[in-house]
Amino acid sequence: MLYLSLAGPVRLAAQTGPVVARAASVTGTAMVFTGSAGSSFGLSAGFLLNPGDRVDTRSGGRVVIDISDGSMVVVEPQSVVVLKDYRQAESLRELFEILLGKVRVKINHFGGRPNPYRMNSPTASIAVRGTEFSIEVSPSGDTRVVVYEGAVEVTNLSDPGQTVLVEAGRGILVQAGLDFHMLGAAGNLLASGQSLDGRHTAPPIPGYRPPGLSPAASMHGDNDCGAPRATLSAYGSYVSGLSDMAQMPFLYRFNAFPEAHLDSLENPAYATQFHAAEARLVVLPTFGGGPATDQSPQTFVPAGGQSSNYSLSPQGSIFSPIGHSGWVVGGGVSATGAGNSASTSVLGEDCAAAPGSLSAFTGGTSSSTFYSGSLALARRFGSATSVGVEFDSLQGNGTLSGMATETDPQYSVEQVLSASRISQTRLTAGLSRDLGAKTKLGVFYRYGFISATDRDVSHTFNGSPLGLNSTDSAGHSSEIGIRLRGVITPRLFYGIAGSWSNVSLGDGLIRTNSVDARQRDRAQNGSAGFGLGYSVSRRVVATFDADAGTSRIAAQRVEDATGNTLQNGTANGQFFSAHAAIQGDLTRRLFASASFLNVWHSQLLHVDLFPDRTGAMDMLQNAFFPSTPSAYQLASHFSDFGLGWRFSRHLFVQYLFTTDYGVTVPSHALMFRYTFKFRNPVTGD
Repeated sequence: MLYLSLAGPVRLAAQTGPVVARAASVTGTAMVFTGSAGSSFGLSAGFLLNPGDRVDTRSGGRVVIDISDGSMVVVEPQSVVVLKDYRQAESLRELFEILLGKVRVKINHFGGRPNPYRMNSPTASIAVRGTEFSIEVSPSGDTRVVVYEGAVEVTNLSDPGQTVLVEAGRGILVQAGLDFHMLGAAGNLLASGQSLDGRHTAPPIPGYRPPGLSPAASMHGDNDCGAPRATLSAYGSYVSGLSDMAQMPFLYRFNAFPEAHLDSLENPAYATQFHAAEARLVVLPTFGGGPATDQSPQTFVPAGGQSSNYSLSPQGSIFSPIGHSGWVVGGGVSATGAGNSASTSVLGEDCAAAPGSLSAFTGGTSSSTFYSGSLALARRFGSATSVGVEFDSLQGNGTLSGMATETDPQYSVEQVLSASRISQTRLTAGLSRDLGAKTKLGVFYRYGFISATDRDVSHTFNGSPLGLNSTDSAGHSSEIGIRLRGVITPRLFYGIAGSWSNVSLGDGLIRTNSVDARQRDRAQNGSAGFGLGYSVSRRVVATFDADAGTSRIAAQRVEDATGNTLQNGTANGQFFSAHAAIQGDLTRRLFASASFLNVWHSQLLHVDLFPDRTGAMDMLQNAFFPSTPSAYQLASHFSDFGLGWRFSRHLFVQYLFTTDYGVTVPSHALMFRYTFKFRNPVTGD
């Protein structure tokens, strides 16, 4: 991150009074230990600092210190800094001693003349006269100095005879008892930390390369060279599913054929079609790479859709009339457990290392569990109209563990462990009406409340702790849907479906490589589809469906401390899909199926970046708005091939092979479905 002086417009050339240091801003929690009073308390903006005061940001805070000569110091999280005797007017003033962590320093020339300061760490002494640089100190005392403007003079405290001048674009590593280790030009040293304005961010500890940009990083925006997050977390899977337009075609296939249980869970008014109690149990284990297309593992879970290595999703639903009252009660429950793993090797030409060499390896695993339940109540009024209401809740949690290793310029290991929590509650109101003996129209409206968090539990580099990132999201969703089905001939059926949904989230973003911020996310999706189903014979059924839709995703990020806009982004997309499927009985019990889905989609992405209060511009990504065009490169062709066995009218088992033709690894699913039929105590049916 690039830090510029906040006091730039103020002319201090005529200043003759003592130099004053003031906490210009404090983000998060930071402590100050006063040398004069011997007390400690939370540091707040405006506090005047004195020599001997110790600033401690190990609770995650960030402090910007303004010096009255126009200079500025930014103390990053996980740092401890002691202010020294910076008030001396003529000699080389000691500004501070950094004991741990990272600071960014901008020393202004004083009245057009050199402005001499000295900073110290456990292993180095750094002298400057007007420049911009950073100092990072590891827990072992190793010190890295990187210069962005001007030059600094670095002395090895274990051998004061070792002194070197470090110029802009270069850096140096100082270790106790060892010779200087000069770092290369900034283009090689900090390529992964380059900001969008061409300036370079500083690594937090020796050898650490800060996060950059990558579509695979769901929360941190890690770069491909050493990104410890190689797979989506439970939070990332859930939130991206809220805004992912690519989910829409899968939800609106097989429009022509009714399915009593799924229709009633979508629109509770359809539950009045049950004249006797009926229950259904589905168990759907999957393993492999891509998501299933015909039988989603999360049929009853309105989230997800990401590829996973394995999942297990037992699901159940039941609906039953209540005596002679005309009311029907029912609902569904499900539990979905999924695991994901991914690994990536990156060659040197992608990571500023020797061309052709293996410079980085990233691997990660994530696991998630979602539980959902719903309760529906419906009643028929007259012979043609039904109304219903439904309450459903989704709870989820998960963990992610990732590791990144780099071999060039030196061997290093970065590890991250994070935890996610998801909560969603929705209320649905539905209406259905029989327009004739063979035509039914249904309309529903759904409103939901969303709460989700994703937080680092630990984050280390070569065993040394790094700052912890977190995202806290809260918001709401709404959806309106319509469905019309009918019969054209005894063998030809049709269906029309459409929906419009809106998701609005507010995010609290804490990132170790940028200022604390908050973001407002909004996604709007609309789709419409038409389907035909044809009974070729008593043993063969064919279907064709076409769907089209549009989406708009918008995200605005603002800085917590100032309220200034940091990032605006929009992604506008459209899709059209065509789906054909056929199922036929090979014997009385054995049946087979096949389907093909083609999706044409396009995305137009636009992102504007603005500087924060220090002058830095950083592109942040999250699961809702990836902020990179490559994140929208989706598969276009999907197929399911299935083979099943009917044990009875109510029980069957089906194997499904799903492929997206090489974009991801094919997946395999084995579905067990049993339907329990109960007699109607009134009619005896």
